[in-house]
Amino acid sequence: MAIQATVPTQFGEDRNCYIRLSNIEASNHGMPATALFRAFLSQAAFEAGSHYVAEFNVEFMPDVSQPLWPQAYAALVEQEGFAATEV
Repeated sequence: MAIQATVPTQFGEDRNCYIRLSNIEASNHGMPATALFRAFLSQAAFEAGSHYVAEFNVEFMPDVSQPLWPQAYAALVEQEGFAATEV
């Protein structure tokens, strides 16, 4: 699972990037989860092992009875000013 979105990179420019969830830290005790996303210049760049150009931490309240990855992506696209499409 991944999404495509225009995001600010660490190089100070907005680029259309391929964004993947890197990891999630979650607890089943009513605490927020934290998801780390990394943005790459393209899917091919990701697959070639290129370095990411941006990363985002997103905090959300997980429903631990459901898969966490779709919840994390939903939390990312709910961020203000963030428009994305699934790829």
